[in-house]
Amino acid sequence: MEEKTLRQIRNVLGVILTIAVMAVFRVTASVSVTLVMSLFLFVLMIPFVTALEKMHFPSWLATLVAVLLMAAILTVAVFFLLYTVSVMLNMLPFYGQRINELDNLISGFLSRMFAPIPENYSILAMLDVDWVGSMLIPMLRTVSGSVVGILRSTVITLLLSVFLLVERHTLAPKLVQTVKEENQVKVASVLERINRQVSRYLMLKVFISILTGLCFYVTGLAVGLDFSLILGVLAVIMNFIPTFGSIIVTGLFIFVAMLQFLPNITPILIVALCGTMTQMILGNVIEPRLQGTQLNISPFVILVGLSVFGYVWGIVGMFLAVPCLSIIQIIFANIESTKGIAMVISSGSSWRRKMKNERKKTSQPGLFDDILMPEKPDSEKTEKN
Repeated sequence: MEEKTLRQIRNVLGVILTIAVMAVFRVTASVSVTLVMSLFLFVLMIPFVTALEKMHFPSWLATLVAVLLMAAILTVAVFFLLYTVSVMLNMLPFYGQRINELDNLISGFLSRMFAPIPENYSILAMLDVDWVGSMLIPMLRTVSGSVVGILRSTVITLLLSVFLLVERHTLAPKLVQTVKEENQVKVASVLERINRQVSRYLMLKVFISILTGLCFYVTGLAVGLDFSLILGVLAVIMNFIPTFGSIIVTGLFIFVAMLQFLPNITPILIVALCGTMTQMILGNVIEPRLQGTQLNISPFVILVGLSVFGYVWGIVGMFLAVPCLSIIQIIFANIESTKGIAMVISSGSSWRRKMKNERKKTSQPGLFDDILMPEKPDSEKTEKN
């Protein structure tokens, strides 16, 4: 059989296998999400444990400190979730009234600016949805009633992470021993790159997310915004979802300010300006500089990954999309037959550098020269001459 035919068959089988794996992950979401979360929690704690060991902590003590820290963080997260539900249930009557007042303000504004609106006409009534009674309250009660399930998942995730930490010194060698001897060095290198890149991504994301949450919290406190602490913590969580997370939390930040302060526009402008500037500076300036070239993934692929992983694992999948894509990209880049897929997943910066260098060496025109080596303006050419 020709090599081309074999390659086509292999590609088709790869697509079928990918779809089958995704289907299995979706069906077993309650189990697979817990396993993947424990793996990422383990990867996140590895640098902390390693740092403690370098400070001459015994291995067992470093592991114990990491486990206690993880347990404390997860416990605080669960109780904060319950606190959030309680606060929102208590504040719902007030904000239900504020929604009606906001509806009247919008209706009056549209009536003055465009066409007269009947006196008893409501903009929100057009949607014919009981946002508070039929949607928000049942959702909050569902979350509150799922405490046992949330605690169970948290404990299982923590236990799995603990066992991974205990076996961290033998885990990688055991994986390496499962392949042929001539491939062991390469597999060890891939595992090291995965650990280094994902750990770096998660640690920097945690740092930027906490900084973002603090900025939102301080802004809310400065203007006297309700739910300042809740919105700050939500900003920390949603910042792990690229692009969409920052848009959602900033929009919610502004919406809560509108509900509370309208018709007073000044605090709303402060909240909108500070929230937007926080996301732009931290997300578009500081984070890319700190991240550097560690996260070599195309923005388009990230958006596709968010959609796919969100479909398979829900909201948790959107948090895990970027680390999973990073792992896939590293693995595919080290397998000869899948290097093309790794290039598609990547941002393409290395390819552009390579092509640019080739063009400079050969001085031959290329199809993408206008992208790789844009022509200098006439003014620069004149100065050079």
